[in-house]
Amino acid sequence: MAAEHSSPQQLTAVSPDEEAQLAAGRYIKVSAASQPKGVAGKLSHSAREGEPPATLCIGAASINQAVKSICIARQYLTRDGLNLSFQPAFRDKDRRANVALYVAKQPLTANDPMDAPAADGDAEYVELPISAHSKAAVVAGALAARVREGKRVSLVSIGVDAVSNAVLTIGNARLYLEENTLDVRAFPTFITVQKEGKQLNAVKFNIKVEQL
Repeated sequence: MAAEHSSPQQLTAVSPDEEAQLAAGRYIKVSAASQPKGVAGKLSHSAREGEPPATLCIGAASINQAVKSICIARQYLTRDGLNLSFQPAFRDKDRRANVALYVAKQPLTANDPMDAPAADGDAEYVELPISAHSKAAVVAGALAARVREGKRVSLVSIGVDAVSNAVLTIGNARLYLEENTLDVRAFPTFITVQKEGKQLNAVKFNIKVEQL
């Protein structure tokens, strides 16, 4: 599928409210050296007290650490009846790995559909594998198309670069869906997958669609 293109004024998905959040200092800078459990603790504390901060990331390793932090924070907040999701927004015109992940909290519901496994043969569910070599802008076109069709979609990534590509895919898909007055947010979780006879750790991004 050919990549979709946004108009010049849509090269960033950062809204005025999100810019205000950064201007007010409600963010955590996450680097490749950041400890996910430490960042997760900060996110969890903020979520219990009010609204969680955004995470600012530059580079694949930084994005990977931020995603792992959100996964861990979701685990921490289970006992508080809270859930976390995020929406990535590009911070430059090139739509590269310089992003803000805007984290939001929601009440945790029993049998949360965002974590429920898909039933075998579920025609309404699509799982898109993301690799280190995936072209985010191209896969984003496929993600946006499935969203327009009303499908439930998840992305699955193994490894640092694949996780980063998944985040960039979601960021691009947000831009593509603006003309449909739709938006998406991601609920990341740790999973294990079988590949070539081996069990590997992976991150699954369950996608929730919202009306703008």
